[in-house]
Amino acid sequence: MPSGTHGHHLFVVLNDPRPLPGYGNNPHVVLVNLSTVREGVMHDATCVLPKGCHAFVKQESFVYYRGARIESVDHVQRLVRQGVFKPHDPIPAEIVAEIKAGLKRSPFAKREFKGLRI
Repeated sequence: MPSGTHGHHLFVVLNDPRPLPGYGNNPHVVLVNLSTVREGVMHDATCVLPKGCHAFVKQESFVYYRGARIESVDHVQRLVRQGVFKPHDPIPAEIVAEIKAGLKRSPFAKREFKGLRI
């Protein structure tokens, strides 16, 4: 998905689509993106993933919990159809579980995400 000043980032969908508290009856998903760890630049060390853990991950990367977002499934599917979002192979389930656990631990994640059951 286009993101930030460095082009595209891999966003990870953390839940099966479903209604989320405070977002109405339509199905929504929680998304977090992976960002490259850069020497001398502070990053959230809650969940750091090694290069090669997914075909898209070419360098050591961290989960950018501060930028976690909730999107409607309709919105995500529309942007996929328009070619703005480009689907990739799934991340292994054990890594998704690690990312989800980090969402509750990260000092940078917004409070609304810490209480979500996803």
